[in-house]
Amino acid sequence: MRVLFFCTVVVLLSLSFGSAVMAGSNIGLYSIGGKIGLVMPEDPIESTFGLGVHADLGQITKDIHLSALIDYWRKSYDSGTPLYGKAEWNWTEIIIGATAKYFFKTKSIIEPYAGGGLGLTIGRSKWETENYDDSASDTDFGLHFVGGLEYPLSPTMKGIAEAKYHVNGADYFGIFAGITFLLGK
Repeated sequence: MRVLFFCTVVVLLSLSFGSAVMAGSNIGLYSIGGKIGLVMPEDPIESTFGLGVHADLGQITKDIHLSALIDYWRKSYDSGTPLYGKAEWNWTEIIIGATAKYFFKTKSIIEPYAGGGLGLTIGRSKWETENYDDSASDTDFGLHFVGGLEYPLSPTMKGIAEAKYHVNGADYFGIFAGITFLLGK
């Protein structure tokens, strides 16, 4: 049901903004970069570090930029109960998606932005004890919301700082920092 809902929303938005988007679009591969950050998933999963790669794909409209992303995080730790004994927990999540970002106009070299997007969320959890093993995996569409800053470090490189909230799979809030390498315009 969620997949049908997200697909319907995407199709309706595409039809609504299709002609406006195509008139002002400038799509291509303009930059690529990486990021690292602190990921704080929903309970019972504890905080961990995450990695990501991103690419600037240009402008959808004059004010809205499109970027592609792949994010990854994993958390594992040992715990246990008197009934089951020692247990090892593992959670892994990979997000492959796209984000539309609105860059606010400022008189500074810092470029703040806010946006959101859709992604394919691939999640896996695993629980192992001395007597019992179990695992589950799920692939579904998810939403994410971002806010951040880009700051020029050199003529060919930008620094980024970003906060992200992801919904679906193991919902999480993340704070990331990274570098983007400009490929030319």
